[in-house]
Amino acid sequence: MESIRNFRSLGGQTTRGGRRVRPGLLYRSAHLADASDADLAALAALGIRTVFDFRNPGDLAAEGPNRLPEGVRQVSLPMADPANRTGARTDFSRLSAEELEDRYGDGKAFRWMKEASGRSVSDPSRSAQFGGFVRGLLAPGAAPALFNCSAGKDRTGWAASLLLIALGVPEQQVVDHYLETNRHVAASRYGELLMPLATAHEDYFAEQMRVLGDSWGCFDRYWADALGLDDGHRAALRDLLLD
Repeated sequence: MESIRNFRSLGGQTTRGGRRVRPGLLYRSAHLADASDADLAALAALGIRTVFDFRNPGDLAAEGPNRLPEGVRQVSLPMADPANRTGARTDFSRLSAEELEDRYGDGKAFRWMKEASGRSVSDPSRSAQFGGFVRGLLAPGAAPALFNCSAGKDRTGWAASLLLIALGVPEQQVVDHYLETNRHVAASRYGELLMPLATAHEDYFAEQMRVLGDSWGCFDRYWADALGLDDGHRAALRDLLLD
């Protein structure tokens, strides 16, 4: 893609039972507001039918709406951090260098991101939206589909992780897929202060799994009690996405 960052497929992952996530059905990315005409042609060639956008109104105001090929349906599931509804983006636009250093320096950015990662699992409104995402993906004719947030890293990252876990992909593969984001980050664009906010880290995923375990005991209970999904949804997801 020319102008869509962090664009990649979930296809090719393998499950503990030896099945494979089908290529060509599910993609993830950063926002598509800057998609070029060539990008739109590429998306059309992939047969994308539905785009799930996790960005909230603040993201849309800063980045603009997604550009999509004609005929693609968009589903908006606007997610915001309950502890910081305006997002870190607002801090970087209004705070001085000294204030930013005070807020995010000395390891605070890393700790903030780790805590925010945990909240993406524990927040009930997020859970309802992630459950709605799975149901939307399973709707007739929804796939091939793409899901995105601003950077394709945090909200999109947990959406990808919960799908892969539900499909039976081993946890290390899930972590490796999550960390692939870092191959798409231009480090030169970010100073040391910003890097924990701009990159994925295995400790962020570990915090999500810790919160999940502490709150629900296991992924199956999270799937049922937090996401509001049942065994039928899981079976349908496997039928849709696994060879």
